[in-house]
Amino acid sequence: MLRYVIKRILWLIPVIIAVSFIVYSLLELAPGTIVDAMINSNMTQADIDALRSEYNLDRSMFYRYALYMFNLIRGDLGVSDVTKMRVWDMYITRLPHTLVLSFAALVIGTVFAVPLGIFAAKRAGKLADNITTTFTLIGMSMPAFWVGLLLLLLFALQLQWLPAGDNRHGLRSLILPAVCSALILMATTTRQTRSSMLEVLNADFLRTARAKGVPEKAVIRRHALGNAWIPILTTLGTALSVQLAGAVVVESVFTWPGVGRMAAEAVLARDVTATLGCVIMTTILYVLVQLIVDLMYAFIDPRIKAQYTTKKRKKRAAIALAGRAGGDSYGTSAPDPVVPDSAEPDTGVTVMTADIDEGGSLLTGTDHIEDASEQDAPAPDIYAAAVKDEYVVATAVPAEVSSVISAAETEDGNEKASAAETKQASGLSGKETPDGGAPEFKSIMRQYKKRSQMGDIFYRIRKNKGAMVGLLIFGALLLLLIGSFFISWESITYGNARLRFTPPNMQFPFGTDDNGRNSLLRVIYGTRYSLVIGFGAVAIAAFFGVLLGSIAGYYGRLTEDIIMRVSDVIASIPGILLGMVIVTVLGHSLRNLIIAVGVTAIPVFIRITRASILTLRNQEFVEAARAIGLSNVRIIFTQVLTNGLSPVIVMVTASLGISIIIAASLSFLGFGVPVPHPEWGALISAGRDFARVAPWLMFFPGLFIMITVLAFNLLGDGLRDALDPKLKK
Repeated sequence: MLRYVIKRILWLIPVIIAVSFIVYSLLELAPGTIVDAMINSNMTQADIDALRSEYNLDRSMFYRYALYMFNLIRGDLGVSDVTKMRVWDMYITRLPHTLVLSFAALVIGTVFAVPLGIFAAKRAGKLADNITTTFTLIGMSMPAFWVGLLLLLLFALQLQWLPAGDNRHGLRSLILPAVCSALILMATTTRQTRSSMLEVLNADFLRTARAKGVPEKAVIRRHALGNAWIPILTTLGTALSVQLAGAVVVESVFTWPGVGRMAAEAVLARDVTATLGCVIMTTILYVLVQLIVDLMYAFIDPRIKAQYTTKKRKKRAAIALAGRAGGDSYGTSAPDPVVPDSAEPDTGVTVMTADIDEGGSLLTGTDHIEDASEQDAPAPDIYAAAVKDEYVVATAVPAEVSSVISAAETEDGNEKASAAETKQASGLSGKETPDGGAPEFKSIMRQYKKRSQMGDIFYRIRKNKGAMVGLLIFGALLLLLIGSFFISWESITYGNARLRFTPPNMQFPFGTDDNGRNSLLRVIYGTRYSLVIGFGAVAIAAFFGVLLGSIAGYYGRLTEDIIMRVSDVIASIPGILLGMVIVTVLGHSLRNLIIAVGVTAIPVFIRITRASILTLRNQEFVEAARAIGLSNVRIIFTQVLTNGLSPVIVMVTASLGISIIIAASLSFLGFGVPVPHPEWGALISAGRDFARVAPWLMFFPGLFIMITVLAFNLLGDGLRDALDPKLKK
């Protein structure tokens, strides 16, 4: 394990070099320099040259980067270009505030999320589970900055129970930002806990524990939860990494003096040195937290701990085990194998059999066949009849009925076999029910008629109520998007001062803003921005992610190593922070915001596509394609990728909601679509200044964000269930 830790720590060196070079190059490519704001009309050209020389702007970019890295090796993060303070001192004074906020949110979220997820999993499919799942999806769909503003509006401005921001009131100042961060973390952790528990609740070892008389609480706590901790711990570790990297949005909403707020201020001020210092330190924290999470796996699961054992220890353990097993050399015999108490002797096979007597009555029972060779007659013909779309009943029938069924199945989808012929062959009257006679074969077989793959997917999506709700919401959003093109630009930019801050009424359902503009029209008009950003960003991420992931998964070796290491470098930079840097470099526009959000999602698609390709690249159909002479490019995009698109499709729907939230967060922080374009995040940011007198200005845009993201989450869940073969009935 020590070697693994050292290897992961050494991996930090190339990551820091790559991350710092990427961010430094992006900031250097941005138009303008730090001295532009210092130059005035009274300065001569010599003064300007001296100022540029002070910041080494008369040297090349590579010289400045090399100088920065040389100082970094000595432990010097440099001096801020704006405040003239040492970046290390600025960072270390803000880090404790971020640590306190992150761990407080982690504790609150874990304490509530894990029991709630277990509660929902134990009642899967029931009302309690549906309510929990609904609230979980809603919590995942709400942007953090909107939740924070609602908490401030309720508890700070209306009830005045808690302070509105900053950290000057001690523990009371921590409550609202910690609860805001914990709500988002609690939603994702509850969802993951429920999913992980469902995987193990019906396992054989749990039934064995219950059969031995182990109390139910101990079964759940020690056996079930102990085997479900790995995915839960991964979710918690990822959330903590994001928090420690700087909860930019939460800290900005509550004016919390943390690392995330420092990074946002540095990017806005074009402070290259301070931005680099924040990025490097947050990257180190991110990688270290992920390392701690990986090491905790070994303490939870002994099988994972065995992977860290060195080869010498494994060899010594194998020799010792062989010595204990081979006791004959010492004059003793090897011990008999120990059979667990829960193991049952293999005495036979239990099957469901059924016979039809002379009167047509259905006789069922359970026979225990101890030895197949002792049976005088072969087993009767068996066909499967589905009852109530969920349960399969095995029923034995005479050969005459089997022939009728076989003929019906082969004649154009069972349409040419009548129920009368089936009943006549079975010797049953036409009035008998499935309980007293044969089931309605024709209707059952029509219901379970063989469907195509796409038809089967659409059938199961139609059966999923959540997916259908998401589809209906998405259809309504598309209608609003189309309707936004009939709204003139003048109607959303020019207002009436006499109608300022009009509350919601019949004429203005969403009220008016500080300029007397109709908020309903502005929110509907903003639909085009959010949906275009979501689909555009996912298109960019999916195109490059699927392309690079397919190449990495198919070719492997050096190609895979290069692509995955670059992906790891990009993924180690917090998405919001990378988006802020990209928008600062490219400029504030809708196109650049789409690019910024799309780039941050590329590593996710690379990983999911690579994992899917790895499971298919050595299959028989791929070998056959190589044998007939197809090129590698054609095999990747016509054979392998087409059979591994299911996880990618699910990731597309999930990424649509995430992209909309990230874009809205960037607009809220001032890095999105420029004013006066009514993008939803920008509308919430503008309405924050009037939260006391006109709270509807930030409520309705946030509600639209939540509903939109919820629709994509519901669709994503429906697609995941439809494409998961384990969930087929």
